[in-house]
Amino acid sequence: MKSIWRKHLIVCLFLGLLAVTIYFLDQAFLGPQAGGGNWITLDFRGLIFWTYVTLVAIQVIVTSIALLSFPKAGLLRIHVASILLSVILLVTGVFAYGKLRRTAISNEHRALMASRRPLMNVIELKEWSYFPDESHPTKIRVKVVVHQSGRFAGNLTGEQTGDSSTTIFESTNGPESQRQVRSGEAFTYAFPLKFLNVGQADDVRITLYLFKAPTGPAPGDIARIFMNSPQQNDDGEYFYGVLPPPSQPAE
Repeated sequence: MKSIWRKHLIVCLFLGLLAVTIYFLDQAFLGPQAGGGNWITLDFRGLIFWTYVTLVAIQVIVTSIALLSFPKAGLLRIHVASILLSVILLVTGVFAYGKLRRTAISNEHRALMASRRPLMNVIELKEWSYFPDESHPTKIRVKVVVHQSGRFAGNLTGEQTGDSSTTIFESTNGPESQRQVRSGEAFTYAFPLKFLNVGQADDVRITLYLFKAPTGPAPGDIARIFMNSPQQNDDGEYFYGVLPPPSQPAE
């Protein structure tokens, strides 16, 4: 009985000392040069070493339990069976952890989306128009209603679609054009335009922001993109809304 445990201890010490060799092999083969490229460097150091350490730890525990339960089964037979069982437990544990991790991320994402849902229509775009006209615009004016107070800003782009997309114009609003707004406030906001190419824009995207802090970004900032055919209402970062057709500019 004592002889079996002595041999078991020797095997465990050997496996422990082998971890030193595994460590240096891990550093040599999975260092920054592995999977190298001109623009990215991969570093998987520790993958082999910690996998081995985890496997040995499981192996020692399983073998010790087996020796206590079946002392007459034979040390070699127990170790061989424990190795197979340890591999199975390790693989099962990795898959179980991955599934639990994915479930936790999915639940976290659902909770985030649920918390954002009441903010969907905090920024409303009532109408927009070219100024002075659609043929030769210098500005785009938008009529907006906000349902929370904050620092309002925005930008837009106009593109000509077809075989390839070409940006026709973009807004030139700077930080000085931002304004403080109150909850429930309705106002008109102007976007001066800078033309980059000649042509008629058939795809206009207007992005409106409502920042919480007087300067800079902060948690709780709201951004909503109005476009022709949004594929979703919320992607976790931006809200999306349907861009209405342009209205005639007021006289």
